[in-house]
Amino acid sequence: MRGIEYVQLVASLPALGPILAAKTAPINRVRLHARLQQMLRPEHLAEIQAAASLLAWERQALLTTDADFVSHARKVIPTLKSEALRRLVYEDVEQRTVVAALRRRHAERDAPAVGEIWGYGRYVDRIRAKWQEPDFGLGQSLKWVLPAKEKLDKADAAGLERILLDAAWRLADRLVGDHDFDFEAVALYVVRWDLLERWTRYDAEAAAARFGALVADALNAAPAGLNADADLVREAA
Repeated sequence: MRGIEYVQLVASLPALGPILAAKTAPINRVRLHARLQQMLRPEHLAEIQAAASLLAWERQALLTTDADFVSHARKVIPTLKSEALRRLVYEDVEQRTVVAALRRRHAERDAPAVGEIWGYGRYVDRIRAKWQEPDFGLGQSLKWVLPAKEKLDKADAAGLERILLDAAWRLADRLVGDHDFDFEAVALYVVRWDLLERWTRYDAEAAAARFGALVADALNAAPAGLNADADLVREAA
């Protein structure tokens, strides 16, 4: 039987709809966070906040080194009690590792050295081994990689951001069907709301500035991680 702990909360949240068709978020940040504060158990609210510390792209600038992100990921991911949320965070960080590799290669840097701390998850070794392949050999499983590379090569900041937001949305959306009124339903709503809200306040000029900074700095502003521990791989699978 599916969990029904948060029927009232989930029922009070407006439908999100397709992300790339959205013009405004259907509920503003203040109202959404107020409902979470009022209706979530404290431990559930804390878990959403912990996941957000890894999922929120704009906050990653606060983590200035690879070691910072590695330490944070090691601490956060194993503590997430929700299997669905843990899997989502794990795969999202993997996705951003691929983006970091695309940017690094675009900046004409060599493949990461063996033992170098630079990426997170199952694809780290494959990316290093297939550095010269346009999609790092991941195109079959990650359909967005080649389109993202093309946008990066064309310096199309808006197109790249659109692809990355859509890929992150699909990642979260894939898990929604298994949850109706439980904690996971709330958490997945919050993750998707954050992506949709980012899209609706998208600023092309700001995106172009971010794009230039990311390319120039290669990886400094991109999330980094580590070769995932085997136990974390099993937990996220």
